[in-house]
Amino acid sequence: MKGIMISAPNSNSGKTIVSSALLYSLKKEGLDISAFKTGPDQVDRKILEIISGKRAGNLDPFMMGQTGMEFSLNISNSEYALAEGVMGCFDGIGSTWENSSFDTAEKIGSDIVLVYSPQGEMFTIIPKLKGMIDFSKNRIRAIILNKTNAKLYPLYKKMIEDNLELQVLGFFPKISEFEIEESGLGLNIDERLKDEKFLDVLYKIVKDNIDIKKFLNLFQPLKTGSKIEIKKTKTRTAIAMDEAFNLYYSENIFLLEKSTEVTYFSPLKDEALPDCNFLYFGSGQINKYKEALSKNIAMQKAIKKFAEAEGRILAEGEALSYLFEDLDGFKMCGVFQGSAESSRTLQNFGYKQLEFTDDCILGKKGSGFNAAEYHKSKAVTKAPTIAIVTKPHSSLSFEDGYKYKNCLGLFQNIHFIYNLENFYNLIQN
Repeated sequence: MKGIMISAPNSNSGKTIVSSALLYSLKKEGLDISAFKTGPDQVDRKILEIISGKRAGNLDPFMMGQTGMEFSLNISNSEYALAEGVMGCFDGIGSTWENSSFDTAEKIGSDIVLVYSPQGEMFTIIPKLKGMIDFSKNRIRAIILNKTNAKLYPLYKKMIEDNLELQVLGFFPKISEFEIEESGLGLNIDERLKDEKFLDVLYKIVKDNIDIKKFLNLFQPLKTGSKIEIKKTKTRTAIAMDEAFNLYYSENIFLLEKSTEVTYFSPLKDEALPDCNFLYFGSGQINKYKEALSKNIAMQKAIKKFAEAEGRILAEGEALSYLFEDLDGFKMCGVFQGSAESSRTLQNFGYKQLEFTDDCILGKKGSGFNAAEYHKSKAVTKAPTIAIVTKPHSSLSFEDGYKYKNCLGLFQNIHFIYNLENFYNLIQN
């Protein structure tokens, strides 16, 4: 597999729209290509999945490890890979470059194409870019200018190529219709990205303004050596999937589909659970659909009965709110004592490390996962917690997570691939 990373000096440089346009254009040209999102974001990954029409993965050294990233690339089973970076190219955990887009690119063996939006500057671009190129150990190989005036582009191109060893692949004009608004969990999954007419506009811009041949020549063989033998079990897994529950790491879904018998169900619309012995609730927009979820009493009773009968349940991120007794006064499943309250701001945002303080379905006492947290809900409960949560490169530490019989609820999101021993503990027969 050959791949490339699309990054930028900072957030809001337009790398998502540029990545989407390039991805769609290569797909339109007939290339077998998969997409990946650097970091833990599930929403941005879903955008890339919609564009490519294929499973999109995450690439995150902290949450997945080297083996996990190589595994993710491997299971895509594509000839080419396009990875969209996160934040600024060198922005990592805390104030370090650890786990940054650059760090990830280096670990998977990818070069970098930079998306740069000039902001009231001309030659000042040169020392800024030179510093980035040098720090990247010359891994930054090319640049695409974004939000750029067509008349100024030739000046920028000549200036950059005269002063730096950097290929200028082309430019995107500044068009307000191409802006994608932020949401609480990342970018909004814009309906335009499902519209072929809109995508064809992006395709035409790429055809007219980007040197695709030069771009493709930058793709390099990636590190995909890690192949993991997945054990098949007799576990029957039911995964919540509808408008409310739909944010999952695709690697987690892949592992479950290969190791268990998987069916999907809707907590919004279905009145009964599938035949299963493990329930998995991923994150999503639980707060948006809380009223509709509260009206499906039959499903709430079925989940509560399943929990009381020692059935195994894992809920992550926003999904944990659904398993409390209520969310903002709307009745929920009542698996865990207490309530959940939604908030306007993200709670405990960022990378975390989990250590279980007692045995649970996901692992023994003392074991745990690296994780990421991005939810707008909090627990109001006196129920005992199940994990110590710490933030890397920080003194922050708190207790979190809830256990009831064979049920586990975490506000954090995890990659199963990080700790396969714990994963197999989860799906044991």
